[in-house]
This record gives sequence, C-alpha cells and structure tokens, in this order.
Amino acid sequence: MLMALLVAACHDEDALQTLANSSNTTPRIASFSPALSATVVALGWEKALVGRTPWCKSTAPIVGSLNDVDLETLMRTKATLILIQKTKAGAPPQIEQVALAKDWRLEFIPATSLDDIRHLPVAVEKAVGQPAPISPTLLVDALEQQLTPCAAAQKLSPAILLYSEEPIGAFGSDTYLAQAWVAMGGTLALTNKGNPNLSLEELFATQPKSIIVIVGAVGDIDHAQSHDMLDDACGKRGVSLLALYAPQLLLPGPEFTTGLKLFRAEIQKFCVAQAQAQAQAQAQAQAQDIQAPVTTQVGALEVTAEKNSQGANKP
Repeated sequence: MLMALLVAACHDEDALQTLANSSNTTPRIASFSPALSATVVALGWEKALVGRTPWCKSTAPIVGSLNDVDLETLMRTKATLILIQKTKAGAPPQIEQVALAKDWRLEFIPATSLDDIRHLPVAVEKAVGQPAPISPTLLVDALEQQLTPCAAAQKLSPAILLYSEEPIGAFGSDTYLAQAWVAMGGTLALTNKGNPNLSLEELFATQPKSIIVIVGAVGDIDHAQSHDMLDDACGKRGVSLLALYAPQLLLPGPEFTTGLKLFRAEIQKFCVAQAQAQAQAQAQAQAQDIQAPVTTQVGALEVTAEKNSQGANKP
C-alpha cells in the first residue's frame, strides 16, 4: 500500500514538473487570423509567431490561409500551437489531420462581437498556456478607454454604419463596430443583424440622422473622398454624411483600439465643422432679415420724397 502511494506521488510530481517545463518553454505559434496574430504580437510574443497568413503584419513565414493552407511550410515551422478564428466552418480537414499526427494543439478563438474583442488578449494568453510578456489587462484597459461615452456619437445618432456604398452594405446591430458605437453613447438607425445589403430606399427608410461610411481596403482611399451618389441623396434629405478611410476599425484585434481613437477624433472634428457651418448659415440668414426691412424703408422714403418734390413743383 505504501509503495502504491509513493508511485502515485512520484507520478503526480512528474506531471507537475512536465506542466512547469511546458509553461517555461517558448511557444511556437502559427496563426490563421490577422486579429489573432496582432494579439499575439501585442502580448509580446512576436518572436513566438512562426507562421501567419498573407494579411498578418509580421515577418513570420506565410503558411497560407484557411482556404489555401501551405502544409509544407506549416510543417517546417514546427509549430506547437495553431490559432484559428472561430467560425461555423471550423478548421480545414488537412490542418486537423496534420495537427493530430504532429501533436499540435488547435485553439479556436472567437472575434466577432465586441465582447469577443474585449476578451481576445486573455483568450490568447489562455490558449498559449503561460503568462504573456505584456499583461492582457493593459490591452483591455486601452480598449475600454476608447469605448467611453462620446458627445459626437450622441449628436450624430441615430446613425447607420456602412462598409460599402456600391452596393450599399451595412454593419448590423450585432457586429462589433455597431456595438462599439452604442458603447460610445450612440444609437443605431438599423436594427438588422449581420451585414445586410440595402437599397437606397431601404437605407433612408431607417430614418438616420447621419450615415457613416467606413472603408479600409488599399484601393478605398480615393473612394472615401468621393461619394457622389450618397452625397446627393443625403443632401436632399437633410442627412449628415461622413466617409472615412479607417482600416484599423475593420480589424477585430488590438488595432481596433487605435482605429477607435482615430474614429472618435474624426467624428468630433466633423461635428465641430457642422456646428461652424450652421452658425455661419444662421448669421447670414439673420443679416438678410435685418437688411430686408431697411431696404423697404429706404424705398418708402424715396417714394415719399419723390411725391413731396412733385407736390412742391405744382403751381
């Protein structure tokens, strides 16, 4: 009996030692999500990122995407952890098969809602299985600072947020960007979920006070400055229109925090410009109202003077 207890105790001690060793081992991470890759880097594990997609900002080898996995390069990375953004589709079968054969860990982390983004740093640290060089709390606190109520968001509400003008594509109420708008004190004109496409009639049927177009593709910089169709339609209906090139807002990771900071600054600047334009228009209108009776009075005086002159000339 004593021998059995000693064996069990030794076994438990070996297990604890193995766990301790694994927590001290530098992780080797391959990520199939730009958001997860950015989170890995932000947590201080840039050197631990040994595989990435073509869209991830890193110098790590490109191992393809979920739709086109480069298995040869992936195996050369000797990754021990594969990070995948959680979707209904799951992981490609070839990754699951190789992971099973190579004893790789697959971790699926959601990054769809605002709450997902809030928990992203902690979720990645938990997936790695050891404390990150940079505390996840720092990243979470930085995000929360940008989600505080914003007067400009309130002034522009109810708003509808678009990611495309032709065709018209909107951020639904359950998307992280729409949820961030609400957290900032704004309200949504659109109650649809997902990313619905809308006709021009459906867009204005939501009765928005403002429409904010957010684009982020490389070729969208000029498009953000040219939106004739919406500009004309909004002008006729008295709806404010703001178009922004803000690629960081379209990345559900640490860069989203930077994007929100710039976004808050842009909508604040937009509201200030609006207020100045309205004040100038009111001043011009008041000036015209003041000039109108003066002109009439001068005209009347001129007529009276003319009549008096004619009367004085009569014999």
